Amino acid sequence: MNKLIKAEIFKLKKRNMTWVLMYVLIAAIFLIMLLLQAVLKTDSSAAVIAGKVSLLKEMLPIALSLVSLLGTILAVILIANSVGSEYSWQTIRPYLMSTESRAKMLTAKLVAAGIFIIAGMLIAVVCTVLLGFLFTAIRGYSWDLSFFTMGFFWDQCLTFLRTLFVMLPFTLLAFLFTISARSTAAGIGFGLGVFFVEPVFSGIMGMLPGKLAKIPDYLFSNNMSSIKLLAESSIKISVGQTSIFPSPLHAFIVLAIYCVVFVAIAFAIFRNRDVTG
Repeated sequence: MNKLIKAEIFKLKKRNMTWVLMYVLIAAIFLIMLLLQAVLKTDSSAAVIAGKVSLLKEMLPIALSLVSLLGTILAVILIANSVGSEYSWQTIRPYLMSTESRAKMLTAKLVAAGIFIIAGMLIAVVCTVLLGFLFTAIRGYSWDLSFFTMGFFWDQCLTFLRTLFVMLPFTLLAFLFTISARSTAAGIGFGLGVFFVEPVFSGIMGMLPGKLAKIPDYLFSNNMSSIKLLAESSIKISVGQTSIFPSPLHAFIVLAIYCVVFVAIAFAIFRNRDVTG
């Protein structure tokens, strides 16, 4: 298994797509941070607040908020490309002939993709914090780091794990559809399609009367929002009342079930399929 994981990591490192996704992530974070700074500069009251609390304190929460959106999109593309390219390059059959089992092959791909996704999240956090230092210096705001306590660090670690967790359902959905359709495009299309369309569907369903309004509590967006609201930054951006979302425990269970089901179906399809067909 270790050799398979190392082989998958090596392949991902050598693929241009992996590096393109990383550059897109860094560029997107840079542009978003520039826009945030432009907005802050035009808002004198916000500037006063930022000058007192230090921009650095907000960088980690902002980074993880950006990762939740950008990271999911890029993770879907990464996992679909990792699996789907074996079909498009017609390397799936010789690959299977040289491995012990199909399950180990897919597991290795998931582990390798997971490593790169976590690495991408860390890169996003580091880039955002470095930009925070830069903008803090340029604009002459406070360099006070007294806020960086063990409690603050632990809260950000928990937020990092929550962010990774809410990214999993769409990533694994893309994994499932890539395998079932034997296509990178199908994985990306279904993964991102559900990612963007499901919140709209849930919003419409939530306005219906009776038990129909409870359907979104068993889909993605409401449960993701419930988990995201566990970590409130000091920016205090209002995204709705927590009462309209399921409890965090409910959200965790529902999303975990989706993840397990997607992986189980993907493995079952791949195990029983004739790859030459």
